[in-house]
Amino acid sequence: MKASARNVAISGMALSIALIAQTAQAQDTAQAEQTVEADAPAEAESGFGEILVTARKVGESSQSLPISVAAFTGEELEQKVVLSAQDLQAITPGLTVSNNATGGVPVFAIRGTSTELGIDGGVALYFNDVPLISTVGIMNSFYDVSAIEVLKGPQGTQFGTNTTGGTISVRTNLPTDEFEGYGKVGYGNFDRREIEGMINIPVNEAIGFRFAGNYVKRDGYVKNPDNAGILPEDFQDENHFSLRGTMSIKSGILDNVLIADYYNRDEAPYTAVPVKYVTSGLGIFPPDLGAKVGTYNRVYMAPNLTGVQPDLFGRADLFGVQNRTNLELSDTVSLRNVLGYRNDHTTNSENPPGFTRPVTTDVYRDDKVSQWTDDVTLLFASTDLGLRVSVGGYYSFMRRKTGINANVLQGLFAAFGAPNNVISTNNFERKETESRALYTNGEYDITDTLIVSAGYRYNWDEVRSNVTAGSNVFNPATPLGTLPIFGADFFPTAERPCDLSSLLGYANFNPATCEASRSATFKAPSWMFGLSNKFSNRVLGYAKISHGYLAGGTNFTLRDEGRTTYQPEKNTMIEVGVKADWDLGGRPIRVNAALYRGKISGKQVFANANYDGGGTGFGVVNAAKETIYGLDLETRYSPVAGLTLDLNYNYIKAKFDEFIYPGLGGPSNATYIPPVDLSGATPAQTPKHQINGAITYVWPTDDDTGEVSTTLSGYYTSRTTQANRLGEFDKLAGGAEFNELPGYFLANGSINWKNVMGSPATLQIWGRNLLNKRYGTSSQVQFATFGYATITYGPPRTYGASLRFDF
Repeated sequence: MKASARNVAISGMALSIALIAQTAQAQDTAQAEQTVEADAPAEAESGFGEILVTARKVGESSQSLPISVAAFTGEELEQKVVLSAQDLQAITPGLTVSNNATGGVPVFAIRGTSTELGIDGGVALYFNDVPLISTVGIMNSFYDVSAIEVLKGPQGTQFGTNTTGGTISVRTNLPTDEFEGYGKVGYGNFDRREIEGMINIPVNEAIGFRFAGNYVKRDGYVKNPDNAGILPEDFQDENHFSLRGTMSIKSGILDNVLIADYYNRDEAPYTAVPVKYVTSGLGIFPPDLGAKVGTYNRVYMAPNLTGVQPDLFGRADLFGVQNRTNLELSDTVSLRNVLGYRNDHTTNSENPPGFTRPVTTDVYRDDKVSQWTDDVTLLFASTDLGLRVSVGGYYSFMRRKTGINANVLQGLFAAFGAPNNVISTNNFERKETESRALYTNGEYDITDTLIVSAGYRYNWDEVRSNVTAGSNVFNPATPLGTLPIFGADFFPTAERPCDLSSLLGYANFNPATCEASRSATFKAPSWMFGLSNKFSNRVLGYAKISHGYLAGGTNFTLRDEGRTTYQPEKNTMIEVGVKADWDLGGRPIRVNAALYRGKISGKQVFANANYDGGGTGFGVVNAAKETIYGLDLETRYSPVAGLTLDLNYNYIKAKFDEFIYPGLGGPSNATYIPPVDLSGATPAQTPKHQINGAITYVWPTDDDTGEVSTTLSGYYTSRTTQANRLGEFDKLAGGAEFNELPGYFLANGSINWKNVMGSPATLQIWGRNLLNKRYGTSSQVQFATFGYATITYGPPRTYGASLRFDF
């Protein structure tokens, strides 16, 4: 009965989409009969400014693309107060952004797939045309940008890396032929200070340069009154700067763009807030050793009682260089090559549970990653033949070195007379990932309005990893642990000798050197087939089916037998949509709607585990099958001159069709969580409903006064599951209360005054979370092993003003 009702609902929505297209077509046809400008481009007739996106390697209006895409200009990002990557979900229907438990970096999810560990996953991130190594690289890059593009559904047959959920691309402004620039200063609550600038220098008709930079420093909004002058006074602060330089060369058949960028972050570590304590399965009750429950804006991190204190921080040092070359070989043939290099160094010394007394989970993690990518494409386009074809190849090589030093479970040995001792472990991994792919795409105009498109890609992927591990409890002299050993110490020593238990799950383990290795290879196709029809020059309808592939890999610290590697994820998605510009009451209105249904096999799911001896593990396991279906709806309407209304809605229904979550950890009952059947459950990070909207009004002023506009925007998300699995101990202790975060609504606003009284100055007054809503962005339940549950809260009400001068 439910399936029948669902099919009726989907059929009804499909009929509604068809009626929108038919209504808009009829209206457009009637208007065309009354004007000699019937063949004018859609951009001129829509009444709304068009955004050029490069989803198919050429600049195209987002309204002309037969795919679901959300695109925003730099001006729109400013009006809607998008200050960081976390803010993107407030303006993008179908995008969910949470926080990773380590480092607080954003985790992006689109249509049921996500970046999981904040490192890789079904959503790929791009800075211009080069994939980013980690989500840190996109956190604060939204200055001097031309557009943000969010493509939804499986990608990969057009360019870059494979994805099963979608892509997010940040596109920066390129040099122009004018000498120009701007300087900007800003101030806000929590002592937020911002400096930003750009200068554009044309050398001659062929060569131009553009340089931009941004600096932000802000106090944290989570206070720590127990810091005692030793630990940070506040958390969730900002202290970062970035620089960017671009050189363009346009001469004859050559169009070349060279971009270099740098980002530096030195802040307190991102922290969660402890919201509940219980006696763990190991018999530890954190408040007995001084732990306190926090609030949405307060934690109680006091110096621990061991006499050895950690230095807590979150740092990042990232840079990249990319070169894009376009050669127009003839009127119909062009060659495009994008060569990129990125280097990320991130270090976090943190206490994920939000308390340091006792030392329950102190983690020092250091990642050094370098990546080379090259993407070359030969394009053919003939208007006479109505044919557009591209053939290309993609290559990437990534080298990663990761060290983790953890001190855990103070109090475990209290009954043996060692209350200040902890289990101290270290892990180190060298990992190489190599990917090769060939792809081709084609479009053919069957008629003047009907277009057929198809694409195919084949990938060959290989991953190689070498790991080592040490622990103080494997030292015969310290079976009851030691005082904490903090800092960058990642290799076995006499004090922390080889931890054999961490490496026994690997097929290639050498006890003599305390090293284990494993490798895996994967290969699979991706493909796409679609039809699109231009019902008029303002109405586009499309239907497509696409198949995406996400390579498998190796797990670093997840050591259970058979779990040191994981398999590819594959997603086959059907999408039907319409993009229509028409008139309502003589004023322009835009309606974009898309229905989609996806079948995912080998779904890659985040997993963590706790082991006897104090070891912890995290990684990826595969779910058997998952089904998702949903609706993307975007509307924009201008009822009167100067007023623009936006209202967007996303509905998604996702469930695991087959998924036996494996038993992990142990082997004792205190740390082992047995297998559980999650078939029929909703996957994590898939809220059923998301709504966002905005009201923008440009006030009627004369040129001497300048242009004044106000924007009020809002975002709502329904409740969101955080972890796919919750152990029986955690459930009985009340963990379910924290594993599902309630829905919330946020309101933001800005007042923008361009060319103040005819001057080159622009004034902005902005506010986020105007209603001061208390809401969680992620949570973690660790009752069984550590005895705590935490919530990471979003920012409270923030506000500020900025002044910009253009020249």
